[in-house]
Amino acid sequence: MTRPLLLLLCLAAAALPAGCGADEPGGAGTASARGGRVAIRMTDFRYTPQAIRARPGRLRLDISNHGRLAHTLWVSRRNGNVAKADSLLPGEKTAKTLKVRTGEYRFFCALSNHEELGMYGTLVVK
Repeated sequence: MTRPLLLLLCLAAAALPAGCGADEPGGAGTASARGGRVAIRMTDFRYTPQAIRARPGRLRLDISNHGRLAHTLWVSRRNGNVAKADSLLPGEKTAKTLKVRTGEYRFFCALSNHEELGMYGTLVVK
């Protein structure tokens, strides 16, 4: 692929709306927790969904690693970490239940530089 074509593709991707890809297989998109539960799929350097909406109260995260590397999922607020899912090897699954209150949370992979490579997301509780 030539550099001008690659640059054009990158610019086109950057211009897409934030919610684009939510209905596509493998798209990061946005999901709403249903019945106090949400599934989070890990691949190498991405969470799907990357944005989650939930109501205050108990929230169960069903986490599965579909990547080729180990990954974690930490949930934090400005005043500190709320929950941590230990390192999951490829193919492993776990569930974490946490109590959330109104506000914005960030989730990320705490291993190496995975967060900088794109393994992060936002949980908004309203």
